[in-house]
Amino acid sequence: MIAVKKHKKVSNDRLVNLFNKVVSKSRIIQESKERKFRDKDREKPNKRKQRAKAVVSAEYRAERARKKHY
Repeated sequence: MIAVKKHKKVSNDRLVNLFNKVVSKSRIIQESKERKFRDKDREKPNKRKQRAKAVVSAEYRAERARKKHY
């Protein structure tokens, strides 16, 4: 929780509204950054990651086939 020093002439409602506005804006900025990075990841796939994933999935399939037939 963030502490806010209250000024005598500022009402609690106004403080709460300002605080909510700031929090929602920061959340929106954070979400847009996440989306931007996600889009970048989709644009250029990581070959090493894909290869590692393919190897793991191939091993998994081989293991499943082995269990099925023996």
